[in-house]
Amino acid sequence: MSYEQAWAVTQTIIKEIEKTEVDIKNIDLKNILATDVLVFKGPICSILGSQAVIEAAKACFKKCRYNDSVIDSMTFEKKDARGDFLPACWYALKENVSPFFASLNSFLRLT
Repeated sequence: MSYEQAWAVTQTIIKEIEKTEVDIKNIDLKNILATDVLVFKGPICSILGSQAVIEAAKACFKKCRYNDSVIDSMTFEKKDARGDFLPACWYALKENVSPFFASLNSFLRLT
């Protein structure tokens, strides 16, 4: 996606994340994989349930491929393909959103 499109998608994700709350005092940040998944249930459901996030992912799909075909409105119509919809959303969003956060960790250490 272009910078403007990717940034618009990023802003959509940020707005949805902002609406969620995670009680970080109950999260072991050094051992995040061992953290109870239920801590993240609310934010995950909020984000996955957001039509704005799904539309943002679909916007990312315009340059994505699935089984050697460009993703379009019919790609996940078959029941067998539906299980790949959320992973496809994740990868499309990650590819377009993560570059904006790549240097954030080092930036925050400077402040």
